[in-house]
Amino acid sequence: MQRYLILDLVVYVGCGERGNEMARVLMDFPQLTRTLPDGREESVMKRTTLVANTSNMPVAAREASIYTGITIAEYFRDMGYNVSMMADSTSRWAEALREISRRLWWC
Repeated sequence: MQRYLILDLVVYVGCGERGNEMARVLMDFPQLTRTLPDGREESVMKRTTLVANTSNMPVAAREASIYTGITIAEYFRDMGYNVSMMADSTSRWAEALREISRRLWWC
């Protein structure tokens, strides 16, 4: 998807992904290129910010990763850039929110 969008920046959030999945993203993204309007090839990584948060990290970090990605995307948007933010996986983020909610309820 990133190859074909006309964007200045892309923020990708890996929320609660397995470590090997995030490693694959980190290895694959630098090899992806897009063709610019003038015909030059450009690496997708030149305009991508990755927020990596693996499943073995604390629940609070998983919960904060989406907000971190949103904050980064809003910052660049406010600077006038065209920004896209993608979050993978929002279901794991929701699990983290539920777990934190349960823990706070028991206090």
